[in-house]
Amino acid sequence: MEKMKFEHRITLSYLIIGGAWILFSDSILYFLVPDHRLQNELQTFKGWFYVILTGLLFFLFLRKYLNKLRNTEKELNAHKNNLQMMIEEKTRDLAALNEELLSTNDELNQKNDLINIQNKDLRNALRHLKKAQSQLIQSEKMASLGTLTSGIAHEINNPLNFLMGAYNGLDNYFRKYGSKDIDGTTFLLNSMHEGIERASGIVNELGQLSKDNNKLDEVCDIHSVINNCIAVLFDQISSSVNLKKEFSSDAAMVKGNVGKLHQVFLNVLLNAIQAVEEGGEIVIETRIDYDEVVVEISDNGCGIKREFLSQITNPFFTTRTTGDATGLGLYITYSIIREHKGRLEFESTPGQGTRVTITMPNLDNSYGQEN
Repeated sequence: MEKMKFEHRITLSYLIIGGAWILFSDSILYFLVPDHRLQNELQTFKGWFYVILTGLLFFLFLRKYLNKLRNTEKELNAHKNNLQMMIEEKTRDLAALNEELLSTNDELNQKNDLINIQNKDLRNALRHLKKAQSQLIQSEKMASLGTLTSGIAHEINNPLNFLMGAYNGLDNYFRKYGSKDIDGTTFLLNSMHEGIERASGIVNELGQLSKDNNKLDEVCDIHSVINNCIAVLFDQISSSVNLKKEFSSDAAMVKGNVGKLHQVFLNVLLNAIQAVEEGGEIVIETRIDYDEVVVEISDNGCGIKREFLSQITNPFFTTRTTGDATGLGLYITYSIIREHKGRLEFESTPGQGTRVTITMPNLDNSYGQEN
């Protein structure tokens, strides 16, 4: 059964007490005090007694109820304080957790940035590796071509020796017995001799180009090396390009590796050929500066931007957009020149051309020194 509310209880108590007082107070008074005069005097005190009694009863009811309310209020205040403390503690915990999450998020962002950088580096490395693989394949092809060329040169030399023997025999015969048409015979013999000499020269150039030797102890004729490279690149030089050779009257001799020096001048000359347009000019100049052999190869081609000059000898760097550019040609050239204790320098102006200067120790001053 639902408990009666306080206001209902106190009203009911008042009604019961008031009704009982009205019904029984006079009967009790008449029973206890037979004297009517005294009964009239006591009526006033009866009213005060009722007021005092009901006041006391109401006081007891109210005090009990108010004590409950006060205790409940204290408990509520205690719960409120505890709840506030719990909220503050949870707020601190959430703030700490939020700070930790922010820190973790920053770390994840940093790691993500690092992963992106590493992925970019890996992509660059993969691209470089592909270029290196292409260059290695090309080097392997060149090595195989060198071996093949060396074998072909050897096989061609044999019939050339037969032809030279036949030329010498015919020359001796006509010198001894004469000829009915001495002018025609002489012309034919000279033509034969020139053809044999040119074929021998080409074979010699191929043999120099295909040398497989890593030692730096050979006597290298720079003029001969450049001429051999020009002969190899002849088909790539446009007929409208003017190739000028301004060689020193003194021999340009260095100590090093003939095959590697061929690779150096092939790379530099090929770059110059690819840079010039129709009607362009390439100038190859050599000079002897006492203890150094200096080779300058200049062209009036497209040139190189200033910001790229310091990077062109870096591995895999290239300004060409074609797929066959590996960016290793000038890096290899630079490495070979350093092996020969030389210097490789570039001067270039976009739209005007490029000058490449190769400087190596003169053989007269470097011979006998430790490599």
